[in-house]
Amino acid sequence: MTNSARLLRAGIDMGGTGTRFILLEGLREVAALTVPTAEFDAIPQSRRSDELVSRLRQLCPADGQIISLGIGASGPVNNRSGVIENSDTLACFSFFPLLDELQQRLNVPAAIDNDAVVAALGEFHAGAGVGSQRMLMVTLGTGIGVALLDKGQPFRTIDGRHPEAGHIPVSGSTHRCYCGVTGCWETEASRGWLQQALLQLLPNLHWPQLTVKRLDALSADDPRVAAILSEYGGRVGRGLSTLLALYGPDLTVLSGSAARLLPLFRPSLDTALQRASGYHLSPQIISSSLGDAAGALGAALLPTIREPVKRS
Repeated sequence: MTNSARLLRAGIDMGGTGTRFILLEGLREVAALTVPTAEFDAIPQSRRSDELVSRLRQLCPADGQIISLGIGASGPVNNRSGVIENSDTLACFSFFPLLDELQQRLNVPAAIDNDAVVAALGEFHAGAGVGSQRMLMVTLGTGIGVALLDKGQPFRTIDGRHPEAGHIPVSGSTHRCYCGVTGCWETEASRGWLQQALLQLLPNLHWPQLTVKRLDALSADDPRVAAILSEYGGRVGRGLSTLLALYGPDLTVLSGSAARLLPLFRPSLDTALQRASGYHLSPQIISSSLGDAAGALGAALLPTIREPVKRS
């Protein structure tokens, strides 16, 4: 590394649908890339770390030097061992020493955490959560991710893990989620539920290009679309009501691909959160300002925000 090299922090955000890479100089994005996570399924496990490193090096400009790496991953993540434990939605990166392999190949400090945590850190340091004292973040994507930051630090269970608060019972449904819970919030209110409900009604709907304006027009023309959006807001609200009562945040940030539709399901969400006098919940609920970039950005900052948890 020369004295004139640009010092870059790398972040990888691993989701069930896409894996996003980012390089930061300070808080400024230098380069970014998103690829389908399914691409890594076709690569032998022994070569997946090499492929991740190769993608990062391809992104790195000629005058850049990667000085740290942070990873966010969906589902259970053992941030003591550095191993992802998510055979349900991130099987291709689970149950092998991914963090250690990447750290050895790049020879830089590295840290790993749940994807909801890194997305929350991204919003807290560079997005909608700047200035918050206790920020709750809920990601409405392939699943539901939840993270709470208290003065910028992630809330943990007694054993140091991230609580999987997207997997809480919210209905009397007998359908059992892969987590083992019936009536699970993730099953009932993820983007997947909304997308499937709309596609059953409008088979030609193309979700990636669906805008608030387009869906608002469809809702105005077809009361069945309006009913789906109303039901979705209520489903999101049922889980959020529990979390707001327990955590008492000063700000809640909604992210993920379904969160961009917040203006359309906000009325039924607010209705689901209504309580009697003396039991009111914080009304400060806003959409992410960083969007899909929050997770990778927060991951890149992870090694600087706290020391990686020591192996036990």
